Amino acid sequence: MVYLFFFSSLVSSFLFVSPKTIHAPLQKGVSLLFFALCLFCFWKQRKAKFVPKKDSVTMDHQTKVLPRLVFVSALLFIVSSSYHAYELTNFFVNSFLFHDADYIGISDVLLSLWEGKGYESHYYSESVNGSYLEHHFAPGMVFLSPFVGLVPDRFGLALGVFFFYQLTVVFLILWSYQIIQKNNPEISIPFLVIWVILTNQMYLYRIGSSFHFEILVVMFGSIFFYVWEKTKRITSKEIDSKFVSPLTALFTFFCLGICLFLFLIQKEDIGMYLILFLLPRFLFQIYKQVSEHKLSSWRDLFSIQKHPSFVLLTFILGITIVYLCYVFIIYPYFHDMNSYLTWSRILRQDYHSSFKQVTSVTKSFQIYLEIVVSGGLGIFQMVLEILGVSLIYLTHFFSSRPWHHEVYSYYSYSLVPYLLYTGIVWAKSKRQVSLPFLYFILACVFWRNSLDQNFPLATESKEQWYDPKVQSEVVHDLHFVNEEMKQNPIQPSKEIIVFSQYNVSFLITEKAKVYPLTHLSNQSQICKGERICYLVVAPNLTNQTLWPTKRILNHRDEVTSLPKTKLVWQGKQVEVWNLSNPKEDRF
Repeated sequence: MVYLFFFSSLVSSFLFVSPKTIHAPLQKGVSLLFFALCLFCFWKQRKAKFVPKKDSVTMDHQTKVLPRLVFVSALLFIVSSSYHAYELTNFFVNSFLFHDADYIGISDVLLSLWEGKGYESHYYSESVNGSYLEHHFAPGMVFLSPFVGLVPDRFGLALGVFFFYQLTVVFLILWSYQIIQKNNPEISIPFLVIWVILTNQMYLYRIGSSFHFEILVVMFGSIFFYVWEKTKRITSKEIDSKFVSPLTALFTFFCLGICLFLFLIQKEDIGMYLILFLLPRFLFQIYKQVSEHKLSSWRDLFSIQKHPSFVLLTFILGITIVYLCYVFIIYPYFHDMNSYLTWSRILRQDYHSSFKQVTSVTKSFQIYLEIVVSGGLGIFQMVLEILGVSLIYLTHFFSSRPWHHEVYSYYSYSLVPYLLYTGIVWAKSKRQVSLPFLYFILACVFWRNSLDQNFPLATESKEQWYDPKVQSEVVHDLHFVNEEMKQNPIQPSKEIIVFSQYNVSFLITEKAKVYPLTHLSNQSQICKGERICYLVVAPNLTNQTLWPTKRILNHRDEVTSLPKTKLVWQGKQVEVWNLSNPKEDRF
């Protein structure tokens, strides 16, 4: 049995290194296998009240070999996903799919952090160098800055995001093994199910392959829940001994508070989702204590000796509420932001109907079921947790922002940490679950995964986003432009500024600081001082829906008509304009 789950845990690892054509058939085949096992076990149990006899030799062997299989599974996942990340990143680069929004924009902020300039952003601010925190209050993204600062050629963000994706999966597997299977003389079937689910988690993969910093939400959310479970266990042991050491309590709460803070700072709305997730348990504990008449006064409810879990819960909610007050009231007030509730305003912002793919209640409910299935249907036994997940999903359901409403790509970050935590807690709870039902859970997981054409994403495609000839000529032109910019024998002290169009910025040399075309109106302010400014455009290489050629030419014409502006190089597709008019130019 262990080997069945081991090979099932390798499905995604195999998909990462295999042709796209076999992805759906393979996953459907695995799904049908588990469904057949479900029917077979159910039939045997119904026919003869079949109870499988344990072969002590076989079980002992499987128990001993399980840690090695878990290690091999995690190792193969890291190797295969690294290969997939490499191929996917190169595919995006060669297809000009790393745009200003959001890969270049986020990399720009992370590079500013690495250079000690704070959260300075050239892409997400109307001012020249505004703060990214006014766009998204996500100071926790600093954990990605070393990757951007140390990895050359703008590949740092891609490497960092996939690193944290792999780290999250491995951490969750080790955590679930530690609390469920370790020191267990028998093999825990729920652990085997969670093991397979974690290595084949579609929504976690979506976040990990989005090249967005939201993967940090899942990573630090997992760490927070790990420390919370550990804190509850430590506190319970202290309570059982009838004595709580003040030093132990202080240190425990300090560690929990630090982990909670690291979780909350990953994005401004995390606190909202955390409150919604914990609210059912908070209200249930109050109801339970009141209904059982265990309270002589309300003070007893907040006594760590009598109700340690409730005190921990109140501690978490209290810190979260204080943090949200800072993010949505205090910080905007002292930074002259237009709205104190930017997050809720964005979620209520209306969009053109062409952006909306999900418009019916039925479809929204289907998305909800798909999300729950990806975490394992067994989590429905965790009533309070699934109520919390459902409350979070309601924010997506009522949101008019299409991507948030559809839980598209990395927008599942609001649900995935709680979904995976619920799955691990369910497996740990040792609730009575029949073997046929566990097979049915995995059958549903693999069937749902097989229906998603982007799990995993294709690393090659016959679809042409741009004219291949134009694309090839742009690559050739940019190679010459970058070589010229790297060689600066005339004025080595001058900083190079490049204004480039949305899909070309990634290929501009990292020696230059890149600005979007929309900031050309501020070029006089940006280019002042010891700086050389260039405009680099390839008007024929564009998506006419996202950025029509006319729009690129309009931005170019804003500055090319100025007396100091000069066309210094014209390739087959790329134009280079000097905006600062130095006496001598390298081109």
